[in-house]
Amino acid sequence: MGISKYNAEGYYDPTAYEGIRRAEVDTGKLKIVYPTGYMELNLEGFFPCPLDKARKVFSLIYRYSPEPDKDRLLAFLRRLEKRCFAQMQEYANEAAAYPANSDKWREYTAKFKEAMRLRQRTAKNIELFIAGRGGK
Repeated sequence: MGISKYNAEGYYDPTAYEGIRRAEVDTGKLKIVYPTGYMELNLEGFFPCPLDKARKVFSLIYRYSPEPDKDRLLAFLRRLEKRCFAQMQEYANEAAAYPANSDKWREYTAKFKEAMRLRQRTAKNIELFIAGRGGK
């Protein structure tokens, strides 16, 4: 987390702590604090990521992130997969409205394939995250 549960004088201050923690959650960033430093991930920009990057960052998340952050990441990945699936359906419907091999058909087919690749990558990210988390 970005702030201690205790204030500068050493007194327990849950109000400030919870306020900052909730603000960090709302920004779409995930902060991983480990012994030698920290890493802040912009979830929208980082995921879906290739499997080699996912393995590296998930290993840090498994070791150093609290359970609520892990749950938030998994929920984000599942929402992203649903969003990609919806885009796939939208592009497939748009492509079907045009004659085969027309410029618009090719455009929407390419967009469909890209959305499909992103959905597959997201699904693999989810699978890898769940497997490393112990199947939760």
